[in-house]
Amino acid sequence: MRWRALLVILLGAIIISTTQAVSASQEVVSSDYSYGVNGIMKLSGILYKDTGELDPSYDYYAIKVTTEDVKYRNDGWIGPMYIYVDIAVLPESAAEVPANHVPKSGIKFSQHSVSFEYESIGFNVNIPRTFVSYWEKKDWAEHFVWEVSGIKPSFIGWWFVFDDYAEFAVGFRVPQNSYVVTVPYAYGEWYKFYGIFFRKVGSDEAVVGMWYSPGGSACSSGVGSLENQLIHDRNIKDLPETIKASPGTQALADQEG
Repeated sequence: MRWRALLVILLGAIIISTTQAVSASQEVVSSDYSYGVNGIMKLSGILYKDTGELDPSYDYYAIKVTTEDVKYRNDGWIGPMYIYVDIAVLPESAAEVPANHVPKSGIKFSQHSVSFEYESIGFNVNIPRTFVSYWEKKDWAEHFVWEVSGIKPSFIGWWFVFDDYAEFAVGFRVPQNSYVVTVPYAYGEWYKFYGIFFRKVGSDEAVVGMWYSPGGSACSSGVGSLENQLIHDRNIKDLPETIKASPGTQALADQEG
């Protein structure tokens, strides 16, 4: 019986050491949240760092951003028809190498959870539905941008882009020991469905700031000004006040009912 007890102890030690090794491959280095100016949306973000340090030339990070409906949650007839998410990152040399972000561009027939992995960082992401566009741009920062529209032509009709909340994620690398600042921004437009048309009931925007300094020095200075700059730099075309429902939407509404 003693050898069985020793075997159990040994297996337990292996499991504990393995769990510790997995959990030590990533750490949360910063997080933030804020509510939109109109009280419709909540925006939150988490900045992860890969602690594996397998590449002596670069540090690897991943960001998970959540847009949440706090005003019309659980209302089946009111929801976001459009969402725009811009994650600005400094230093400008930040790059999505190797390339990995979710959601990918294209038509999403349903909202669902997917696994996201970047280097040794991993977590689940509840992606939005309908038509998703993704691109990058560079000005005062490196930007990772998603645009999700519920009124672009698709086979699933025109509908809300998420229920309750949706998440976005991207991984990027920066030169070793770089000071990192991330500023996620989100804008959304909410509509009510009246059976044959949608009418806009409101819009909202929010921004958060997250940062990390390998040296441990204070990193909050300047983030506020970057947040303001990101809001003023956005180039978003508002949707119409009223949108006629497509036949696909009518069919989808019948299924929802």
